[in-house]
Amino acid sequence: MNWIRPLLAGIALAAAATAQAQPALRMAYVAPPPVWGPIADRFAKEVADRTNGELKVQSFGAGQLGSLPQNYAGLRTGQIDMMLADTGTLALAKGGKDFNALFAPYVFRDHAHFKNFMLSDTFRQMLAPVEQEAGFKYVGYVSDRSPRQLTTSNRKVLKPDDMKGLKVRVPETPAILEVMKAWGAAPTPVPAAELYLAMKQGLVDGQDNGFDAIAGAKYFEVQKYAMRIDYIQSGLMVLIAADKWARLPPAQQKAMSEAVVATEKWASQMTWDVATKSIETLKANGMEIVEPDLAAFRKVADEASAKFDGQLWNKGTLEKIRAVK
Repeated sequence: MNWIRPLLAGIALAAAATAQAQPALRMAYVAPPPVWGPIADRFAKEVADRTNGELKVQSFGAGQLGSLPQNYAGLRTGQIDMMLADTGTLALAKGGKDFNALFAPYVFRDHAHFKNFMLSDTFRQMLAPVEQEAGFKYVGYVSDRSPRQLTTSNRKVLKPDDMKGLKVRVPETPAILEVMKAWGAAPTPVPAAELYLAMKQGLVDGQDNGFDAIAGAKYFEVQKYAMRIDYIQSGLMVLIAADKWARLPPAQQKAMSEAVVATEKWASQMTWDVATKSIETLKANGMEIVEPDLAAFRKVADEASAKFDGQLWNKGTLEKIRAVK
C-alpha cells in the first residue's frame, strides 16, 4: 500500500500543473488603453489574487479583437472569452433591443438614478433573456463612467440649433443616432480606435465622451470646445462567454464575482477623481468648457425618444427605467 501516497501526491501535482497551465482568458475592449486599461488591469489583478494566480485575464484594448458587434459575436463563437464594455452596448447583443433605451438621452435623472437601475430587479429582468440568447454571462458592474459630453473642433454649441450639420462621431446605438439627428447633427459612426485620426483629418467635427476619456485620449489636440451636456449616464461591465463561465469551478466563479465588486469600488472613485482633474487638463491644453442650455437639449431628446417607444425598444421600457428609485 506504500504506493498509494506517492500516487496521490502525483495526481495532486498534475492537477496543480493543469491549473497553472490554464490559458489566460482573453478580454476585449474598444476604448484606447490609457482610458480603460487601468480598470482592465485592476480587474485582472483582483481575479489573479483571489485564485492564487490560477485564473488569468489578459486584456486587449483599442479594438484589437474587433469592433463592439464583432466582440458580441465573438462571445458566442469562442473567438473571445470576455468583454469590458459600456453597459449601454447590451443593445448590440442578440435579443438586446430593450437596452437601446439605456442610450436614450436623459432617460436617467442623474448618475445615482442610473446606478440604482443597474442594481435593480428591472435591470435583471431585462438582462436574463439577453444572456440566454446572446450566449454570455453578466459578471457584474465594474466602474462608473463620467457622463457623456460633446466636443467639437470648430463650433461652440449652446443649443440644439447650433448642431445643424455637425459631423459627430457617436456610438453604434440607434437611440443616440436618432437623437443626434433630432438635434440637427449628422451622426457619423467611426470605430473608437480610429476616432482621433478621423477628427484630425476632419472626417468628423466632434465626438461624445466623458471628460476623462477626452483627456486620456488627448482629444484636446484635435478639438477646441467641450460642451457639458451630461446626456448619457453609463458604466462599465464585465461579460464572459457562457460556456467559459460554465467551465470555471465554483470557487473561480465566486472569485471573479468578488473581483468585480472590489474593482468597482476602486475604479468608480478613480473615475470621478480623474474626470475632475481632466477638466483642468482640457483647459490647460486650450479647450474651452461650454455650459449649454440643457433644458433645450432635454426637450428635443424627450420628444425624439417618445417617438421611438415601441420601435427601438418595447413599449413601456422607458417608463420602467424612469420608475426605478
